[in-house]
Amino acid sequence: MGSSSTSIVTGAVVAFLERVPPFQFLPRSELAALAHRMTLEYFPKDTVILRAGPQAADTLYIVQRGGVKLSFRTAVGKELILDVRSEGEIFGLLSLMGRDMARLDVSALEDTLCYSMPSDSVQDLMSRHAEMADYFLRTSLTRCLDRSLNELREQTRLMGDGERLLYSLSVGDVVSDRAVVCTRSTAIQEAARIMSAAGATCLFVVDADGVAAGIVTDKDFAAKVVARGAPLDRPVDTIMSSPVVAVERGQIVFQALLAMLSHDIHHVLVTENGQPAGVIGNHDLMVLQGKSPLNLVRHVEHQQTVEGLAAAQKRVGDLLPLLMREGATASHITRVVAEVNDRVMGKILELARIDLGRAPVPYCWVTAGSDGRAEQTFKTDQDNALIYADAGAGQPEVEDYFRRLASFAQDALARCGYPPCEGNYMASNPQWRQPVRVWQGYFSAWIADATRRTAEHALIFFDLRPVAGDFSLYQSLAAHIRERLKTGAFFKSVLAYVSVDHKPPLGFFRTLVVERTGEHKNQLDIKLYGTGPIVNAARLLALDAGVAQTNTVDRLVALESLPGQDQALLKDLRAGFEFLTLLRLEGQLRQARAGKTPGNYIRPETLTNLQKGTMKQAFQTIARVQSQIEAKFRSPEWSQLGR
Repeated sequence: MGSSSTSIVTGAVVAFLERVPPFQFLPRSELAALAHRMTLEYFPKDTVILRAGPQAADTLYIVQRGGVKLSFRTAVGKELILDVRSEGEIFGLLSLMGRDMARLDVSALEDTLCYSMPSDSVQDLMSRHAEMADYFLRTSLTRCLDRSLNELREQTRLMGDGERLLYSLSVGDVVSDRAVVCTRSTAIQEAARIMSAAGATCLFVVDADGVAAGIVTDKDFAAKVVARGAPLDRPVDTIMSSPVVAVERGQIVFQALLAMLSHDIHHVLVTENGQPAGVIGNHDLMVLQGKSPLNLVRHVEHQQTVEGLAAAQKRVGDLLPLLMREGATASHITRVVAEVNDRVMGKILELARIDLGRAPVPYCWVTAGSDGRAEQTFKTDQDNALIYADAGAGQPEVEDYFRRLASFAQDALARCGYPPCEGNYMASNPQWRQPVRVWQGYFSAWIADATRRTAEHALIFFDLRPVAGDFSLYQSLAAHIRERLKTGAFFKSVLAYVSVDHKPPLGFFRTLVVERTGEHKNQLDIKLYGTGPIVNAARLLALDAGVAQTNTVDRLVALESLPGQDQALLKDLRAGFEFLTLLRLEGQLRQARAGKTPGNYIRPETLTNLQKGTMKQAFQTIARVQSQIEAKFRSPEWSQLGR
């Protein structure tokens, strides 16, 4: 009887698992053995099954009936539901694999039944079945990325929401002024000189241990010294206010606001490990709205000089960490950068028109490369071109005008922090400042007479994007390119060869391959081996399918909607691109803060286990798409291209 009952229960579990991926791919004998190690648990509605905190999950759950929600609470107590899992779906995997902490609350949406599987059984299963490990990791990470890239962004958008920034930003993200200090024995006159030289509105008086004992503001000098005729040689501590109201750099901005309101003051000391580090004032809080992308773009639009544009453009550096802190996707961040770049370029061309007069024939200013794809991270060099109407072809006065326009633009861009392109891919180069028919001839030749050198040379121009002027000129050229590509099989084959040239840095047993010697020892180039191959693959597949978009994410999304495409692979590529770009941005931000030139190398050893796992998964996806590209586009001529 007992044996029969056990058999029935085991059979029910096996029958259930046979409908649930990836368990359904296991042999029935494996499922039967697994069923003996699983427990069916009941959770009434609203039961908290897992709670966010330092305790890692030690169980993998599979929803048998009902549903659960994955959520977290913001600093102001608002619950954000990030995902919902229903019958046949798992939860608890990332915490179990990370072995460090549970990051989300998991609660029953209704009366719910779940099969639970202990950690050791999960680890054993994944170690013996690599395809299950890949499935678990890919699906969990994809859901995690989708969550942050969609719902979280919609619920926590940055644009114009200054009030919410008070609860999400740290004081260190906002403070810009350093703390000006002096000792107790400093004379009032000397203290005033120190504060004036620093351009500050307050000064902190510190004890011998460096801890602030009091504060003196410009109003104190006026009310306590000038108005009363106090002797200027008296110690400054005789006019200071004490105690000092302070917040640590890591506290949220709201704490600084609360301190100002509760003490009726205008300055709060910002400390780092108790020592004066900066000062935050009510003005800093007032300009928080000015940190938003919308306000930055408006600020650029209001500028009337190149100098003003240069100053406005520098604020992009302040914007990037705020967007990253708010959970914006990598593609969202780069689009914001592109929008600012476009507005700067548009204003430069407006200023050029004021200086040079109206253009003699219609023209279109286009950007190329990463800016053409709206994927610039930190500022890079200039990549642009100019297309003008055929009516101006061969006319000296037209050519002279656009020569002067391009020269003006190149100089203005350089003053705004964009250095000239070392490869001379700029409109100031006469080769890239031509009428429509000449541009059509360029592309026709590149497509018809492809070589590895010409393909690599032309690659940047297959990412053109119009920025200002008459967009119909660009659209005419783009239509010509798409038409020529319909019969450009050999060109696509050469482009495919170039696109798979850099293989992902994965060794045996999925280890990450890093530089072994030299300046970048123990590092890897995340652009060359990560985002770059995805950009190349997306470009090739988009050109082959006649997709008009140039942005990598837009290209992948457009491809997903077409029949005959590997949608799962394209989604994995999109998720991998977002993740690798975000890693690249974070690394460049750290380098910029350290006073270094932002680059593309990262140290895998500094990443968390989850980040390294996600990176490996992204690299595996790159290997998959490169394999598909080779299978589809490889031609006999590849052997002559250097392979």
